[in-house]
Amino acid sequence: MGLDWRHQTNENILSHINGMEKDFLKYRKNEESGKIPAVWKFEGTRFENHITSEQLDCFSDAIERLKSEYTELIRTRFHGWENLTVIHGDMHPGTAWISKSDGVRFDGLQAVRIGLPTEDLAMLIALHIAPSKQQAFPLLDVYYTCLSKEIERYSYATFLSDYKLAIAENMFFAIKLINRGIFDFKMRDKAICAYKSFVLNKA
Repeated sequence: MGLDWRHQTNENILSHINGMEKDFLKYRKNEESGKIPAVWKFEGTRFENHITSEQLDCFSDAIERLKSEYTELIRTRFHGWENLTVIHGDMHPGTAWISKSDGVRFDGLQAVRIGLPTEDLAMLIALHIAPSKQQAFPLLDVYYTCLSKEIERYSYATFLSDYKLAIAENMFFAIKLINRGIFDFKMRDKAICAYKSFVLNKA
């Protein structure tokens, strides 16, 4: 299993980030022009759309952070094969099967790849079950304890830095869904909450 396409060169990661930026600019234009619905009902669930300009700016901030931080990681981490692991690639609660006898299993393995150890965490924790620091830290601590038994020389500080970067990247998944007509405002709002809590260090 090799590196994911986006991690092979600086040009590739910047192309990937530029694609996310285009998705966001399209979404922001639609949001500001009133094309995004105020309420979306799906299978009995009501999704309400409340977003401010400050919250939208989190995505612009994330793009700039990704551009400035990710290119250095391509050289130091991905080309050096340092502190990387196999990740699921689409980790969300819908892929988990919990059995009383066999523990937890995950399906939907089409996106399995090499990546930062925190890529799956950002998808599962930040976007779905525990976006804020208060909610997330107990889960992150348990995960890091298990992970550090298998990955050598992976400091907790680097782990948290990786998690922040993974949040910044994964938050655009919600934007992609909205652009496709899946108005999961709850996921978007959790992504913003995680970004503000971990990256911007705001309550």
